[in-house]
Amino acid sequence: MQNTLSKLIPVKELKLGMYVLEVKSENRFIKIKTKGLVKSDSIIKQLKEQGVTDVFVRNDKAADMVQESTIDETPEEEITPTSIDADSPEKIPQPTPKKVTVAEEFHQSCKVYDNATNTIKAIFDDISADQKINITAINELANDITDSILRNEYAISILTRIREKDTYQWEHAINTAILVCGFSLFIGMKKETATQIAIGALLHDVGVAKLPKALLNKKEKLTTNEQTLVEKHVLWGHQICSNDGLSNKITTDMLVNHHERLDGSGYPRGLKGAKLSKLARITAIVDVYDAMTGNKHYKKGEQPINALRYLISKNEKFDRSLVQQFIKYIGVHPVGSLVKLSNETLAIVTEGNRNDPLNPTAIAFYNTKVGANITSKKYILDEEALSITTAARPEDYQINIAKVIRKILT
Repeated sequence: MQNTLSKLIPVKELKLGMYVLEVKSENRFIKIKTKGLVKSDSIIKQLKEQGVTDVFVRNDKAADMVQESTIDETPEEEITPTSIDADSPEKIPQPTPKKVTVAEEFHQSCKVYDNATNTIKAIFDDISADQKINITAINELANDITDSILRNEYAISILTRIREKDTYQWEHAINTAILVCGFSLFIGMKKETATQIAIGALLHDVGVAKLPKALLNKKEKLTTNEQTLVEKHVLWGHQICSNDGLSNKITTDMLVNHHERLDGSGYPRGLKGAKLSKLARITAIVDVYDAMTGNKHYKKGEQPINALRYLISKNEKFDRSLVQQFIKYIGVHPVGSLVKLSNETLAIVTEGNRNDPLNPTAIAFYNTKVGANITSKKYILDEEALSITTAARPEDYQINIAKVIRKILT
C-alpha cells in the first residue's frame, strides 16, 4: 500500500491529527472499514491494546499537492478502533441503481414505504405473539429502501414527514431506517454496508413490542419502575434478534447501543466516549431526531428545526461532528416539510440544497391569504425572489399532509 501519499510509522509515533489509512499487527495487515483522523489519545491507546504495531498514515505534504488539483468536500472522519475487521471477507459490490428524478421515483418509493408499514407492523405483531421474525422480508425491505435512496435520495425521505400517532412504533422503525441508510451513504459508506445498517435500524426497537401498549401511550411522566421496564426493551430486542439469527455486528451494535450517550448518561450499560462506535453514535442521533419529530398519543412531534437545535445543543451526549454532518445531510428544512413562503403560500419541500440550505426546492399548493388550494407550482428557491419565512404545521390550516404530498408528486 505504501506510496507517495502514505508512510508507515510505528504506532508509538502516532499523534493527534494524523490520518490513518491502514494498520499492521504482529504478522499481518488489518483492514479498517473507516479510515480517519486520530482525534483523541484514547484512540491511540485502543489501537495499541488491539495489537497494532505499525500504521500507514497519510503523507500530508503529498496529500496537499493532490488536493490542489482536486475537489473533495467529503468531511474527514474519525478513526474508530471498533471498525477494524481482520476476518470479514470482501462482499461483491452490487450494481448501483440508475439515478432518476424525485417525481420519477416517488411512485416507487410510496410502494416501498407502504410495504414497509405492512412488514414492520406484522413483525411487531409476530413478536408480541412470540413468533419468529421474517428475516427474508426484512432483508428485502432493507434492499428496497437502499435502492430507492440510491435512485433518488429525496423521494422516500419525503414520506418520513407523514406522521401518524396511531402508527408511531413501526413508523419510527421505518423512518429511522430510511434516514440512517441515507446518511450512511451520504458520508461515504458502501451500498452493502448501508443496507445492513438499514436492517439494524428496522429492528433497533423490536423489543418495544414486548411492552404494554398502555405504558407506551401513557401521557404522564413514567414512574421509576415504569422507566426501568421501558429500558428493558433493549435487552429484549437483542435476545429476540439473537434467537432468530440476526446477530451480526452491525445489528447488535445498533440494538444494544442506540440509547447510550457520550457522557455515560444513557442505557443499558452507561457506556461513554470512545467505547461507543461511530455507528452507535449515528444511530443515537437519528433515533432521537425521528422520535422527537414523530407524533405520539401523548405528544405532538417537534418541528425538525427544533429537534436539530436540541441535538446540536447537547455536545456532551451526541457526537458534535456527526450532528453537524447529519444537519448538512438532512437540511434546515428537510424534504417533506411544510413551509410558508414569502408570497404567502404554503409549500412542500421536495429537494434539498446543500450549497444553500435555506433555499431548497419546494412546491407551493395553498394560498394562506384566501385560505384555499391553488394550482401547484414548483420553486427552486435559490433562483427565485422568494424565501421560506417559517416552518408550518398542517393542522393549523386543516391540511391533510399525506394527501397533499401524494397529490403534488404523482
